Amino acid sequence: MKVLLAIPCLMRGGTEMQTLYLARALAAAGHRVTVVCYFEVDQTVVDEFVDAGCKVELLRLERGLSSRSFIGIMKAFYRKSMPDILHVQYMTPGALSIIAARLAGIGKVFATVHQPYTQGHGQSAYLFLRVSALLCDRFMAVSKVAEASWFGSSKECVFGKRRALPGHCTIHNAVDTERVAMLSASSDIVSLKERYGLSGRFVFGYIGRLSHEKGVDILVQAFGEIAGKRPSVSLLVVGTGLEGKRLEERFGHEAWWRQIVFVGGLSWEDAMRHLAVIDALVVPSRFEGFGLSAVEAMAASKPVIAARTGGLMEIIEDGYSGLLYEIEDFSALARLMLLLIDDAANYRKLSVNARKRALDFDVEVYSKKIQNLYNQYKP
Repeated sequence: MKVLLAIPCLMRGGTEMQTLYLARALAAAGHRVTVVCYFEVDQTVVDEFVDAGCKVELLRLERGLSSRSFIGIMKAFYRKSMPDILHVQYMTPGALSIIAARLAGIGKVFATVHQPYTQGHGQSAYLFLRVSALLCDRFMAVSKVAEASWFGSSKECVFGKRRALPGHCTIHNAVDTERVAMLSASSDIVSLKERYGLSGRFVFGYIGRLSHEKGVDILVQAFGEIAGKRPSVSLLVVGTGLEGKRLEERFGHEAWWRQIVFVGGLSWEDAMRHLAVIDALVVPSRFEGFGLSAVEAMAASKPVIAARTGGLMEIIEDGYSGLLYEIEDFSALARLMLLLIDDAANYRKLSVNARKRALDFDVEVYSKKIQNLYNQYKP
């Protein structure tokens, strides 16, 4: 079939990574895949889609375009392209793209939402998504929690029988577990630890945006609680964002601040290589649609401590393949960090089970689900 994937931007990010996995799965099944990007692009990301066998259409529209103008442009584009299936990555302006598709007469429209509903979205965003779902043949979420936050219920996508439309379901995000493990194993651990002054230290890690919703401030507070009790502990932070400056202003005067290493932004490959020097990853998010960084660390056999929120609760089996704590409770997080440092047997158990659990979210599992979904809609 002729499949068109629509996405607002092609930059370095989790949604783009998942869209690439989607494109690869469809191309491997013999579908003719085109990706249309409305706004900003990173050419290296575009190249990855081309290497996956996709045609890429870059519209380079202005973000300030009116809703009416955007719908008109996309309607004309969709009418010209006329795919068998359009799959919209539901990020702003996802609703407008779906409306344009229906006005253009596209027969089958899918959409995937990547974030859970929060009060910050506002009632209008909630209503737009619910109406958009009515216009779609399949509306998917990347976790059950994300799906339930928008629809009030959730269920795994079931294949083999067509359902009455419209319908919503969950297909979890994916990680290339073998590639993550390979990149981590290929690192020169001794050199990396020497570069950052981490030799002989227990290293907690954080990989992601430095933003309020990601909760990195909670992690830094927890680290401050344990640093005096365990002087040989360090924190390695990979990522950039406005929160970094605020953290320095708030905690920079503390003696333990020098035990935190801020690496800055890295390519995905380099971030995965840095997993080699991390003993455990912390995901302190205030809300999280899925929790990609958690699965990536688990794929590299790294124990994960995460906030009990969003898709993280579906990924981590508390006490078996990772550890969970209540959102924003930095003292509870500190206690779990000390547990990992002090209990070697528990650390080893979590490490082994983390890798096993990560395989449930492997890209091959995801690809089979996507291919089964699309097979239901073959002419």
